[in-house]
Amino acid sequence: MTLTELQKLYTNSEIVEAVIEPSIQANGWIVEFRHRRGGFVPLTDGSGSEKCYHDIDTATERAFEVGFHQVRIADTF
Repeated sequence: MTLTELQKLYTNSEIVEAVIEPSIQANGWIVEFRHRRGGFVPLTDGSGSEKCYHDIDTATERAFEVGFHQVRIADTF
């Protein structure tokens, strides 16, 4: 989902957690949001492709833009 779509879900309390984790497909980090009914919703661009960021700080900023004040960093360890 795009940033704007995720902001609407956040406003309606449909997403409850922001998670940043390593990307499987690229060297970087993705941002996902846990839906209140279960499952995760990834941050995507307008064409539906998952957004990948080169550093954790930029990925965290996107989660903050959605509305979250805290994020969980998931790693491969």
